[in-house]
Amino acid sequence: MKIAKKINNDLNKGQLSKLLKISDPFLMIDKLTNIVAGKTGCGIKNMHLNDWFYKCHFINEPVMPGTLQVEAMLQTIVALIYLGQKNKFSINLITKTSVNFHSKITGEGMLKINAEILQNKNGIVETKAIAFFKNKKVSSGQFRFINSEELKI
Repeated sequence: MKIAKKINNDLNKGQLSKLLKISDPFLMIDKLTNIVAGKTGCGIKNMHLNDWFYKCHFINEPVMPGTLQVEAMLQTIVALIYLGQKNKFSINLITKTSVNFHSKITGEGMLKINAEILQNKNGIVETKAIAFFKNKKVSSGQFRFINSEELKI
């Protein structure tokens, strides 16, 4: 039985950018905390009124687009997957998604994404994430990934 390894340090935006190979403005999480590699973690994004998407999405009533909420959930999950893999840069393909939106995100505050890897077996990774804004559930999703290296795709 493999024991999950708790990582003592949070990952900051620079470390996440390097790990995920994503940069601003599309890096949708500022840090990753409470990390148990390959198992659980919490993505954090501090939202500001001058965030680029607020300036161009529903100009009179700016909100964070749902697709960017999904992207924040996926970035949190993929960081956890990479931290739990031997080869951090193997390709993980998303094969299934199911997302629900519960409330809109507008204004300043903290977006917190609790992510969990439910199962990682035979190259198939089942995951879930729940996003909270100002401590209110705003979106949730379940995602399936295939690790193409393990499956020899």
